[in-house]
Amino acid sequence: MKSPWRLGAVGFLFLTMFGILTLQLWRVQVVPAEGVDYAAEALRNQIDWVYTPAPRGQIVDNAGRQLAGTRPALAAVVDGSLVPESAVEELVSLLAAFTGLPADEVEEIVSDARDRGDRREILADLPSEKVVYLAEHREEFVGVSVIPVPQRTYPYSNLASGVLGYIGRPDRVDIEEGAKPTDIVGKAGLEAQYDSELQGTEGQIKFRVDALGSVLEVMGEEFPEPGNTLILELDIELQGVLENALREGLDLARTEYNEDGCEPGSEDDGNEDKGCPVRAVGLVLNVNDGGVLAMGSVPNFDPSIFVAGLDQASFDALPEGALINFAVTGQYAPASTFKALTYVMAMEEGIAPEGADSVEDEILCAGRLARAELGDGSQQVFQNWTRQDDGFQDIHDALMRSCNTYFWEVTWALWDQYKGTEQESLLQDWARDVGFGEKTSIDLPTERKGLVPDRELFETWAADRDPRLDPSRLEFASPWFGGDLFQAAVGQGSMLSTPVQLATAYATVVNGGTVWQPRLVDEIRTEDGELVTENPPTVLNVVENLSASTVRALRNDLSRVVNDPRGTAHSAFVDFGDNLDQVGGKTGTAEIIKRREDADGNVTQEAVNTALFVGVAPIDDPEWVVVVIIERGGSGGGVAAPTAKPILQYLLDQPVTAVSLGEEAD
Repeated sequence: MKSPWRLGAVGFLFLTMFGILTLQLWRVQVVPAEGVDYAAEALRNQIDWVYTPAPRGQIVDNAGRQLAGTRPALAAVVDGSLVPESAVEELVSLLAAFTGLPADEVEEIVSDARDRGDRREILADLPSEKVVYLAEHREEFVGVSVIPVPQRTYPYSNLASGVLGYIGRPDRVDIEEGAKPTDIVGKAGLEAQYDSELQGTEGQIKFRVDALGSVLEVMGEEFPEPGNTLILELDIELQGVLENALREGLDLARTEYNEDGCEPGSEDDGNEDKGCPVRAVGLVLNVNDGGVLAMGSVPNFDPSIFVAGLDQASFDALPEGALINFAVTGQYAPASTFKALTYVMAMEEGIAPEGADSVEDEILCAGRLARAELGDGSQQVFQNWTRQDDGFQDIHDALMRSCNTYFWEVTWALWDQYKGTEQESLLQDWARDVGFGEKTSIDLPTERKGLVPDRELFETWAADRDPRLDPSRLEFASPWFGGDLFQAAVGQGSMLSTPVQLATAYATVVNGGTVWQPRLVDEIRTEDGELVTENPPTVLNVVENLSASTVRALRNDLSRVVNDPRGTAHSAFVDFGDNLDQVGGKTGTAEIIKRREDADGNVTQEAVNTALFVGVAPIDDPEWVVVVIIERGGSGGGVAAPTAKPILQYLLDQPVTAVSLGEEAD
């Protein structure tokens, strides 16, 4: 059965050909041009081919709902082989007036078409009045014709735009790799990652034309074949809940943490300098197979604006970073969300905090920790987020209360026992085993790998004079200090993670140790539904030394973060509804110290906090991990956890409620 696009294109093509032949017959038989010898012209008849573009394949969600499709449209194209030099100036003038494009831009298109001897698109998606105008003034527009073209559509507008990406004309690199200037190629997201699958096979029409380029007859046609269909793991309804929550969370952060109501912007207008919340990022990952059910960052964009081409002014008007999917590209300090990994390492390696015999023993969660014994140039005083003593806690309480001091004491014991040996990097080894520090190989372009700092990395930086390393460290025998390990244990310092890495790591530690490769595409089929390629779940690693008892304890303590009145996320979930006992998670607040220098040379420092939350549900038998990050958004308990709440409500079939401020907690 023919697709609607193909049927529409065929219908239009036959009407067009019939109209052309009628006009030609009228011109030849009714108004013959003076002095033209048609017998001589007929001797110079030749065969010509016109290539018809193929519609790009569809992208659909896990329920078959179309996220990217194609509809029939008409475009004005200029065939450079039919435009003599003498006609260029007048044609450029006519086309500039017809399209509204600058004359120099039109001239560039016409010149490129003439240089290459092929067709270039002048204006896409022509309205009917412009089609009629060109038909009535065909003789004036030398080499210009109207052709049926497939037009890309995005029925959900901005929704999932970071995942879908956008399309455009090929650049120099694309052309060097075989693309034609008239092609449409994927420029970002899935459109780029799976461009070869989405590209169809162009058709062609064989004509007999006279010396003037006029069509005498259609001699044959091969119809274009549409590209393949991508069937995603993504659920567009869940995606809508995610993006709405991110927008609400971002608005909340701007209201609560910026009294003058700043708007996002660039450093040029001062908003970034004063710590304005600029972005919210989130995703939902299937714990048991790596399927990405929702993913995005806001502000984002409508990919439809690129379909017909985007002028520079419109491009410049896009919000900063709108075209970037920060779920795979953004690199953030994971902050206290990383404590789940330090927790696992301490439990599995039996490393108790300094002054205790077991991780089950309680120590004082002091408001500050001084370690003069480090004696290696480290910062000597570390402050807990509470800034005051928070009672005696074992490892379970420490995760629930996000006690920095407890995990620093664990790290001190590790440093004291293993400094300078291979086991000094036990924490980093665990981090890498669950997915930190390397790309996850998700099926999206531009993924970044994050950073897991250790002695080897810092010594490499020192040897290379890497600007990421403070030059003052070069005065010491090694630039790697105990304080760096302290910071890594609580997800600060040089530790960096992408949101998709963070989700992958949490999925691993709550599912029992299987590192699944995150994936968006489940399978690829032809337009007619025939299976082309399956994209089954892929195991990247199995953490065999992760015990079932540690996994059970971690799940229980993540639940306490949300359900215990003392938990750092408790206030964010008080109005969750039924099934709250099936929610677990971990808050985090990444503190970035911004150094400012005024015109007089006076230097001040200001802390800018990025809010993080990782949710897990149902906590007894996990299916989903939810990651939310609000850049410069305040605290994890105050903003990020409340932003994750409606997403988790939707997953657990609860009424979705608005984002509201939680407790200021790490």
